[in-house]
Amino acid sequence: MEIEFPGPEDPSPPYGRTAHPYFLYEMIRSQPAAVRATLRESTRAVEGIPGPAAGKPVLFVGMGTSFHAALASAHAGEAGKSSSWYPRALDAFELLEEPDLIRRAGAAIVFSSSGETALTIEAQRALRSAGVPQVLVSGTKESRSAALADHLLLTQEAEERAWVHTVSYTTAIAAALTLLRRWSGDLASGSDEIGPAMDEVVRREPEWKHMADQIRDREKILILASGPARATAREAALKLREGAHRFVTALGVEEFLHGVLPCVDATTAVLAVTVSSVDRRRAESALSAAARAGAKTLLWGRGAGTAGGPAVTLPTVPASLTPLTDIVPFQFLTYWLAVAEGRNPDVMGFDDPRIFAARRLYGI
Repeated sequence: MEIEFPGPEDPSPPYGRTAHPYFLYEMIRSQPAAVRATLRESTRAVEGIPGPAAGKPVLFVGMGTSFHAALASAHAGEAGKSSSWYPRALDAFELLEEPDLIRRAGAAIVFSSSGETALTIEAQRALRSAGVPQVLVSGTKESRSAALADHLLLTQEAEERAWVHTVSYTTAIAAALTLLRRWSGDLASGSDEIGPAMDEVVRREPEWKHMADQIRDREKILILASGPARATAREAALKLREGAHRFVTALGVEEFLHGVLPCVDATTAVLAVTVSSVDRRRAESALSAAARAGAKTLLWGRGAGTAGGPAVTLPTVPASLTPLTDIVPFQFLTYWLAVAEGRNPDVMGFDDPRIFAARRLYGI
């Protein structure tokens, strides 16, 4: 398959603010209302979207933050106990490298906030050529992606004003999970729980700001997660890189224990986010080892712990909905780290001439 790579283009970040509150702050705080609105509208919109063909893969596709929304949604689909279709998450570039998978797919859920991401559009063209039905989850009604899709799920109140995306991520997951509940009839709704849970994590902003102060002196940040928390860890790492300009990586808990520990020292913060009691116990072991090596550690989780060390209790919601609540502390962490260091978290570093010049070498 011949792939047409996007050409370079000038980014146009929102330079309009020079101090707190930046646009990103407003976007983070808008999420409870936007998720509620998206759940309401999506419940109506999914009624007209037919389910996928039985016995075939359902592809979850996106790039960057949109891929992390796809990853979180695919994991929820795997937990839906539907035996008639098989969720598979790939970023758009990886999908273009698997033409056989495209031919075998029964449907695709495509994530693109703007509907104008070049490689996602290339993947959609390949899907269309193979006759694969597409549902686009987007914040934009008219776009190149929308023109290629068979059905459109619009997120609500999710128009980003910062280059570091937040509200478009959580609302995309909310819309996709509504569709998956319609298709499988098996995922716990959680509609009554998610609103108050989102309110809670936003209300706890002072707690997340304090955490930013606690890890500000650390040069490296590692975020550990397993299972349904993997998407949260990857998205959290991306936010901290984009907005706070930190060296951050997301790792599986076992991956960390099988070789990364020698890289941990007093310049490192190791954070873990967990969903179940099983992954919490293993994450606590990893954090204990990291602390012994000199790192600052912190665990996000639910329920009682089995080991000492700092821990934060997150709201109890169905596992499929944890990506909505669990990312918010990391978004605030990103924001307040950036502000504390005099950075504009809206613009992804493009106010630095070096970064701006580098960005002009490629397209997205």
